[in-house]
Amino acid sequence: MSSRPRVALVTGASRGIGRAVATRLAQAGYGVAVAARSESRIEQVADEIGARALTLDVGDAGAVEAAIATVERELGPLSLLINNAGISGDSGCSWEQVPDRWWQVFEVNVLGMFLCCRAALPYMRSRGHGRIVNISSNAAFFSLEGGTDARISSAYMASKAAVIRFSEALAAEARPDGVQVFAISPGTVKSDMTAGIFKAEWDDEKLWSPPELTADLIEFLDSGALDELSGRYIHAANDDWRAFPARIAGILEADSHSLRVR
Repeated sequence: MSSRPRVALVTGASRGIGRAVATRLAQAGYGVAVAARSESRIEQVADEIGARALTLDVGDAGAVEAAIATVERELGPLSLLINNAGISGDSGCSWEQVPDRWWQVFEVNVLGMFLCCRAALPYMRSRGHGRIVNISSNAAFFSLEGGTDARISSAYMASKAAVIRFSEALAAEARPDGVQVFAISPGTVKSDMTAGIFKAEWDDEKLWSPPELTADLIEFLDSGALDELSGRYIHAANDDWRAFPARIAGILEADSHSLRVR
């Protein structure tokens, strides 16, 4: 008797990291739904990889709930949610920012993530199983002692820190119901978002992480190998996460891979 494939939803999947992750999951046999605001782009991706396209603004609570319901109805029980949709915001110092545009970064990167988790969790909790992966960044905590890099907005840095802390809180809340939550960083990936920020370093191959590495990590997380580390932050490029199963006790004892004042 054949079982139904695992079902995944990837937001921000029209290009870059989200597209690479969705492609990998589809190749691995998942039933995949891909979501983005651009209807034409997301439909093209869906056609190419055999996924269900969803035109979605993650900041619209009603639309998010409808999208999750569509996935459940058409593809089956959602077992893996990847919150990848995000924006970088405008460059420049904080006092130079237009308030609404600064706050828009939080509306996409944090509120959008929250709304997707909020809509998916009732289904996952009712079944006692599910995994959520929220895309964060080392921009959440890298040192600013040498001064800020004005190309990276304070809104982006602060929003990605919020993603890590929210993921830890959600993991603690959902753990009794069998749902695991992780925050991860893909590293620095060549994309439309980073093209303007790292224009001067565009040809420095040492800077860049392939988006397929994030897909590798997410597929590994969904194997269950790191479920005991639910709530932790993992870097796709900098962490030797394939060796983590043998180091789980030490990571928990040291309370590492977390956002802490040391």
